Amino acid sequence: GPRMSRILGGLRAVQHPRRSSPFARALCSSLAPKDPYAVLGLQPKASANDVKLAYYHLAIASSQSNSSAPDAQERFNEVGRAYSAISGEPFSLGDSSAVPHASASGESPLQQAPFVRAYPGWVHRLGEYLERVPQRLDLWLMPSWSSVIYHHLRAGELAQALHTLQEMKDEGETPTHAVYEMMIRGCTIAMRRVGPGQQPDHLTSNLLKKVLELWADMHQQGRTADYWTYNELIRAFGKAGAIPQAMELFERMCGNVRLLPEERALNSMYELCVLSGNYAYALQVFEEHEELRKSLWKPRYTPVSFSLLLTATARAGPDLPKRLNELPRVLKLMQRHGIFPRAEACHNLLSACIAADNMAVAAKVVAMIDRSGQAVDTELLQRVRGAIALAEQSSNQASTKQLGGGR
Repeated sequence: GPRMSRILGGLRAVQHPRRSSPFARALCSSLAPKDPYAVLGLQPKASANDVKLAYYHLAIASSQSNSSAPDAQERFNEVGRAYSAISGEPFSLGDSSAVPHASASGESPLQQAPFVRAYPGWVHRLGEYLERVPQRLDLWLMPSWSSVIYHHLRAGELAQALHTLQEMKDEGETPTHAVYEMMIRGCTIAMRRVGPGQQPDHLTSNLLKKVLELWADMHQQGRTADYWTYNELIRAFGKAGAIPQAMELFERMCGNVRLLPEERALNSMYELCVLSGNYAYALQVFEEHEELRKSLWKPRYTPVSFSLLLTATARAGPDLPKRLNELPRVLKLMQRHGIFPRAEACHNLLSACIAADNMAVAAKVVAMIDRSGQAVDTELLQRVRGAIALAEQSSNQASTKQLGGGR
């Protein structure tokens, strides 16, 4: 019937990505910059849904993460202005600097560790083969709406996935909560992460609005959001820089037995707080994590959790002295789990202690370095040991004076 022909047509478009679509032809054509409909490759009588689909397709295709063209940023802004002129949505340039946001010293908030395979090569090859099995079945069997949406999202075709979702609803079928989860994840992947002090660009802002529309529609359709859908929404808030909203959603999860966060949601919260520069929020998540550990739920810590917590406690900032006081608790937990910071992390922790003039915490860091045997810069380590000795000497002298005064 017509429904299956549209599904098969969508699937064939995924299997043959080289076929040009109207949106792709619009991207390559010469457009009149002053006519917003022409910029989007549309006729003036185009529907609101067609405008949105064209905008998403062109904005994603011209974003710096997907296009290496020298005029990509100019084209990206042109598409955003055209959509704003038609829809009335506010336009934002955002920040074009790359994220994770670099500190004043030029360091990235997180250092990427070298890739190491967790399992032998044959395990990875077997996993790749098993992943292809359902894809082959989709070619042999009659494809479903959710299957077509999945293939579009896997191919990075968010606009086509949104169009298929609308067709699915027009045919009278109610999407499952798994479909909504896939769509929210697809929108999140297409966003540009907002770093410290940055504002979201027009695509990220509009995609976050689309995520909230999907969330509201899911509830309107009678689909109950589960733990995984909540986690995807948290990631969307975090990538768009909406940290207070993410914290509110996280607290809602902590208060619902059915949605209690485990390490995946907790690590998502640590990551979005650290990459956005909201280190105090990360330590609030740490407090919630500790409270959950006292219950029967006991969500575990992972090396990723500790890496992000170390960054949250020691990253430079006006509130560094206050945050640094939480470092001994983190180090104690790491020791209990048999995890030690890398040499680079130890160097950063010692530098933070010197900057905050907190030799009591520095002594804890030095003790962990001695236990782990990390090869930290000798000159820095000697400097810190000397500062610790002077602090202890001053403390002893002050205690002696107090005892003498008491007599």
